Amino acid sequence: MRIGELTRSERLSTAMAASAAAARSLPGQLRRVSSSSCGQLVTPPDSKFATEVAERAADELAPEVLAHSLRCFQWAAAFAEVDGLVTDPEQLWAATMLHDLALGGPDVDGYGCFAAIGGSLAGELVARHRSAADADIVRSAIAVHFHPATPAEPVARCLHSAVNLDVVGRRSRELDAGLIAVTEAAHSRAGFTQTFCDAMKIEAQLRPYSSAAVLWRAGARLPILLNPLARA
Repeated sequence: MRIGELTRSERLSTAMAASAAAARSLPGQLRRVSSSSCGQLVTPPDSKFATEVAERAADELAPEVLAHSLRCFQWAAAFAEVDGLVTDPEQLWAATMLHDLALGGPDVDGYGCFAAIGGSLAGELVARHRSAADADIVRSAIAVHFHPATPAEPVARCLHSAVNLDVVGRRSRELDAGLIAVTEAAHSRAGFTQTFCDAMKIEAQLRPYSSAAVLWRAGARLPILLNPLARA
């Protein structure tokens, strides 16, 4: 097996978990997100490391995915507060900005999941500026961000919640409507749904035993299209 691939039993449990989660969240997805003019964005960390993270993301991500990553930083910071989690701002910045480095990208020898590839790439960058422990937290958070199960580690948990919110609108009612409004205004969602769906099709073809491929084949397109943030 390649790094990040799921076994047959894991693929089955992932598909079942995704279907159950989609059914539970459907009522919320059918509602629109209320609008508000109030809200304040979280300022990203100001350091050489944070700047290099931003530059790497800007250089390698499509504009629609870069905007998604910037929104995810805001969502992740908000969920940290909602869930009472303490996170390192630079770890959170790196995890949210770099989590899609390999989404829809070419095959890499030994890897069977884009999240595992992206986690490895992000970990290498973090290790040049921060400790090995910091690098491992970011690498691990990215590697599991597409699994149906919510991870326990704070940075991983916040990234997981942020991605689920931005892609399918999960937990949107738990965040302040003003924050959602200013985040969406600052980082346009235009073109993201199509770009993301196109990337998921590539993942299903290139890395068929990954979580992304299993979720796509299990019907992920529908909750993506029903995302209340995309319809706001």
